[in-house]
Amino acid sequence: MKPSQIKAQIKKLAKEFDLKYNPEWFNFMWITTRQEILTEYIGDCPDPIYMKYGKTPNERIKNIDKFVNSKDFKSCLKRVGGQVTSRKEWKKELKWFKKIEDISLRNELLKLHYQIKKKLDKTEHLALLTKTKIIKWKKWMMTHCLRHEWIHILLDKNKVQFQEINKKYWPYDEGINEYLGCYLDGTLSKLEKFRDKETYPMEHKNWVYAIKLRELLKEK
Repeated sequence: MKPSQIKAQIKKLAKEFDLKYNPEWFNFMWITTRQEILTEYIGDCPDPIYMKYGKTPNERIKNIDKFVNSKDFKSCLKRVGGQVTSRKEWKKELKWFKKIEDISLRNELLKLHYQIKKKLDKTEHLALLTKTKIIKWKKWMMTHCLRHEWIHILLDKNKVQFQEINKKYWPYDEGINEYLGCYLDGTLSKLEKFRDKETYPMEHKNWVYAIKLRELLKEK
């Protein structure tokens, strides 16, 4: 699927859910799997693997050498995914990256960070996607993953972001996102199937909250 086709889907969502929409809000950038994992790790991503090394960015930075040399890190390098960054997040992340003691690792991430900044000079939000040579994964990245991250941007621009209230509410944000994706695909009746098929606890919870939203909207 082309980015223009995904934008058309996002526009459809905005129209049907009475949300503001501007095609200029939606951009993306390819990064390596290593860069994806390290930037997620240093941020406040609630992935259970990252939580083992610290619940806050400062705690994770102290344990970053331990993480990079761990089996967990090697395992993470086998996956693909995406995330959304913003001008606001960029400033916070810059402070965190500068605290990394390993000079080589610090410079590696700062170099990436300034590459991201060039993109953010032109847009407030940016989707970061993992590079991959595996065709079926790249197809998934350019359909479901990019759309997922752009839905986050749409919701954020419309001030629908529960994590702004408290970081512990991240499942609500992810649940709404999965709900909207399935709304577009016409698969809202299959949420239980997706939930039962998902074995990773963090991703499983996303579907649980998508189901909660579907049931809530049924009552309206």
